[in-house]
Amino acid sequence: MNPQLSIIVPVYNVAPYVRHCLQSLLDQGLQDYEVILVNDASYDNSRGICSEWCREHHQFRLVNHSANQGLSEARNTGLQEARGTYVTFVDSDDFLQAGTLASCMQVIGDADVLEYPIMVDHLSRQAHLWLPDDGVTDFAGWMERDGFTHCYACNKVFRRTLWLGERFPAGLCYEDIVAVPRVMQKAGIIRGTRQGIYYYCRRLGSISTTPNLRNLRDYVSALSGLMQLPECKDNLNLYLRALNAELSYRRAGGTGCQVPRRSIPFSYIFSPGLSFRQRLKAVWFKCGLSNR
Repeated sequence: MNPQLSIIVPVYNVAPYVRHCLQSLLDQGLQDYEVILVNDASYDNSRGICSEWCREHHQFRLVNHSANQGLSEARNTGLQEARGTYVTFVDSDDFLQAGTLASCMQVIGDADVLEYPIMVDHLSRQAHLWLPDDGVTDFAGWMERDGFTHCYACNKVFRRTLWLGERFPAGLCYEDIVAVPRVMQKAGIIRGTRQGIYYYCRRLGSISTTPNLRNLRDYVSALSGLMQLPECKDNLNLYLRALNAELSYRRAGGTGCQVPRRSIPFSYIFSPGLSFRQRLKAVWFKCGLSNR
């Protein structure tokens, strides 16, 4: 009989952190679940730690890549192996508050996606707790609430069938921004809960803390692709975020990546909730003062 929840954990050279991650999964209070560890050809002791863990805990099983393929392909392997009605993703240098996933499975009900709190950039000065709206919406409503600002794969529980025909793009940074909205778009019901916490750890040397032209280019490309979805075409907050990303890319010396032009009504410039920087940027582009 298939488990209720599959937890997919990509593993690559995380020997100092992976035990803490795996112990947090044991502390979730789940009864009907499986943990799929995908070792992406680690060359430290990560594989040995995972093998030991799987011998001691029958809910854990290990899949090994013979060569390093990257985070996206490790998650994709996990999706191929998953048997659960629902699936979630946990990075192997992150962890969860005890009981988080048990609480999620108690409240998910008829939802296709459940979103729960995440401590963003844990261990850094930028650390902050993001809380989803506590209620029910659909993809259009999720985007209206600027869902693109929290396109993390890791603080969501998905109905596994949503991933049929969908995969994380290989070889790209910001793969979540590409894959997650496409999956969320298929969801009839998206529910939020304020129970539990996913701790997204920001460590020196990780992709997110190592900005370079490739990362910036992939970020602009991911946001530009998101703008093509029907539910996103009129989202001006998304548009300004994409423009900001392109400006950063061009200031760093990048070329050949351009966000499609869109008009910005003057009424938007004076709408509540915008920062001074956002207002200034809106005026700048509205008046054609940027040389892009």
